[in-house]
Amino acid sequence: MDPNNMNLRHEFNRRGFFRNIAGTAVAGGLSSLLASRTIAQPTTPKPDRSRRAFSYEPTADPDATFPQSIMSGGPTDSGAIIWTRIAETAYREQQPVGVQVDQRPIFDDPVLEGTIEPTAVSANQDFTVKVDLDGELAADSFYYYRFLYDGTASRIGRLRTLPTAEQHVEDLSFAVVTCQDYQNGYYGAFEHIADESVDYIVHLGDFIYESSDGAYVSPTEGIKEGRDFDLPSGASLAESLDDFRFLYKTYKSDSHLQSALEQHTLIAGWDDHEIGNNRYWDYATDAPVVPNKENGAEPSTAIEITANGIQAWIEHIPMRVEYDPSKDDLHEQLRLWRRFEFGDLVDLILTDERLFRDGPPCQNRTVTCTNEDLSDRTMLGTKQKAWFTEVLSGSSARWTTWANEVLTMPVTAGETWYQVEFLHDSWDGFQAERAELMETVDDTSLQNFITLTGDLHCSMAGYQRAGYGDVSWNRDTVGIEFMTPSITSVNAADVVDFPDDWDRKALAKIAKEENDHLEYVNWHKHGYSVIEFSREDCLFTIYAVDKEENSTNAEKQKLARYRVPDGKFSLESKL
Repeated sequence: MDPNNMNLRHEFNRRGFFRNIAGTAVAGGLSSLLASRTIAQPTTPKPDRSRRAFSYEPTADPDATFPQSIMSGGPTDSGAIIWTRIAETAYREQQPVGVQVDQRPIFDDPVLEGTIEPTAVSANQDFTVKVDLDGELAADSFYYYRFLYDGTASRIGRLRTLPTAEQHVEDLSFAVVTCQDYQNGYYGAFEHIADESVDYIVHLGDFIYESSDGAYVSPTEGIKEGRDFDLPSGASLAESLDDFRFLYKTYKSDSHLQSALEQHTLIAGWDDHEIGNNRYWDYATDAPVVPNKENGAEPSTAIEITANGIQAWIEHIPMRVEYDPSKDDLHEQLRLWRRFEFGDLVDLILTDERLFRDGPPCQNRTVTCTNEDLSDRTMLGTKQKAWFTEVLSGSSARWTTWANEVLTMPVTAGETWYQVEFLHDSWDGFQAERAELMETVDDTSLQNFITLTGDLHCSMAGYQRAGYGDVSWNRDTVGIEFMTPSITSVNAADVVDFPDDWDRKALAKIAKEENDHLEYVNWHKHGYSVIEFSREDCLFTIYAVDKEENSTNAEKQKLARYRVPDGKFSLESKL
């Protein structure tokens, strides 16, 4: 980018810009704004008998042409979406992109080979390439894939298709990750994930953080060396489409993250930081709110920022997003929530807990909070909640599993009417809807219900109940919740300078004493988790990985391992 243009961006009057777009944005709403844009959609490869797209120089540097490497996601029982991005400096207007898929990583007899037309790659989609292989591959199979462009071959990726819904499956495993603030640590955990013999990666959100100035990093440590950058707009929190695109390109340039995404197919949701911290929907104005952004409560500003964040997410995350620009309502236009069926063993239900949620229950209260349990408060929205309860009721898999963004179990202190909830951004701020969902789980004939949760930057294991506290009439245990730690995002140990490990353990002990549904709590370690399903049990293992070490061999430690027997609400420690 021209340095002079960069300087102009830094001097850009953002307040004036948002005033200029206010009239059209509010009048048309977020759905109209997105509909007016060219939103990247997956394409399909076409046969190319000329072969010119498939010739390459074996010594050519793939990183110069494909700086964010490659990845796969959105698996089906007959394919997946594969992704790459062409560097601006390598882009040629008339150059097609070659695609090869094979059962072996040597591509001597590809099962699929074709090209993406040059017109499908442009600055309008940030030079990203998303190829949908649905309908082309066999179920329950690993494949290798690569892209070729202007004489250069990408690195080789590996994808996995789903089993069919009717298939008998003996075992299945996921690496579970969340919250990877680039500026607060290094991604050594992803190198370990690349080496795990798991079937898929489940990402529970906060793939990026929207900050450039270390807004969310440890106050005692600051931004890690080599992790400092400026956003194109000059803002401290992402606002423009260029800002969000820059963040994805920066995060995905990390070699450790690339290693994991090259090796495993991604199943991804989002949380708040892909757009703005603690974002929610204001049903009174029918517009989003991004409270941490400048003028983020103004509909015109929030609409523009949210549209930019959504567009960049769709461009850079290979997920099967249902997007219909003909709809007038964004909640009808855009659908991230979906169900993944892994034969008769696991149903994985992925929900969107940001686009529909009401605002925080206590935003106008300084001392007490009294509206967290109102019956009309929603996190899922009417249509998604109806879909979710229908899927729960119809699930016949051995393990019904919820990929959930924020903690369902309470973290409280006190008793009865004097009980205080600490996490109103979690399901504690939506207690009536939580009770409705948990009652649905209790009323169904699910054999096992497991919830995988991110967001809180700690690790937990505990029991989900139909109700909590002494004032709840139904406290039946209905499921097990596992929370995975953050990859790097700030946790209690990053905020509080504990003098020794005992104090950290004491903090976990207090939480468990006040909340008898919690079996395990660790506030101070970063890392990831692996969950393994079989016919007999479910095993959840939590790993700590040193985020201070920018190495392929960052120190790894097993923190906890719990077994849940088939048909029992029981957490058995196996460490």
